[in-house]
Amino acid sequence: MRPIAEFAVVFGLCVVVLFVVIPAGTAESDNFGLSPRMLPIATTAAIALFSVITLVSGLFPLRGRRGDQPVPTRGMLGVVLLSLAALAGVVLIDQAGLLIGGTALVLMASLAIGERRPLALLGMGLGAVAVLLLVDWSGL
Repeated sequence: MRPIAEFAVVFGLCVVVLFVVIPAGTAESDNFGLSPRMLPIATTAAIALFSVITLVSGLFPLRGRRGDQPVPTRGMLGVVLLSLAALAGVVLIDQAGLLIGGTALVLMASLAIGERRPLALLGMGLGAVAVLLLVDWSGL
């Protein structure tokens, strides 16, 4: 039942975002380059696709693999921690700039969802710096 409920919530919100939020919040422009709607539509479509994959993998789990343990979840505490990380990240972006605040946001969100491996955190931090420098350099 849980995979179906998760799918219904995530996919339903994606449909609302695709057909209500994005059209209401973005306007087409005559500027050269990509449409302002392209990135939110692509991101929402990817989230919807991953929700379908999660639904299928939840309904038909792979059997026979040894050592597979369910990932422990924190329930509401995880949601609260991730929300606080997002809020702190937005404040940091406003106060310290996109590079520092965005990197801190990635690291705080990673810690909030339970990532504790130093090399993984280092990789995510460096990846965030690289992407944010590319965004700054390209003017996106």
